[in-house]
Amino acid sequence: MEKVWMKIGEAARRIGVSPKDLRYWESIIPEIQPRRSRGNLRYYHVDELDRLQRIRGWLQEGLTVGDCRQLLLHGQLTRGLGLGLDEEEAPAPLPAPARAPRRAPQSAPREPGLAKVRAALKRLLTQLG
Repeated sequence: MEKVWMKIGEAARRIGVSPKDLRYWESIIPEIQPRRSRGNLRYYHVDELDRLQRIRGWLQEGLTVGDCRQLLLHGQLTRGLGLGLDEEEAPAPLPAPARAPRRAPQSAPREPGLAKVRAALKRLLTQLG
């Protein structure tokens, strides 16, 4: 019976990279989210190995980790690069991220208690010297 979950070292060994590589990929590619144990050890599911193997293949073909991130997030680099992806394998583009709320103009009133806090901090600074 094959293990369903494996530590980072075993997952790295199975796909032919180092654990350091997997940690780096995880920092760049948000799609890679291993489970964490209570001791903060990374555990990869056996189903994740196909995606990791695909990333390794893309890197061997000359893509960067950032390119792999774009492929997984948006599916925009799949055409014309000869990556051997079928239409079904290419990830669907994600919807555009929501825009961040705009900041209030400087003339807008701030929180009422903020002026009191600032005054108290100035008094403390004066007292301390």
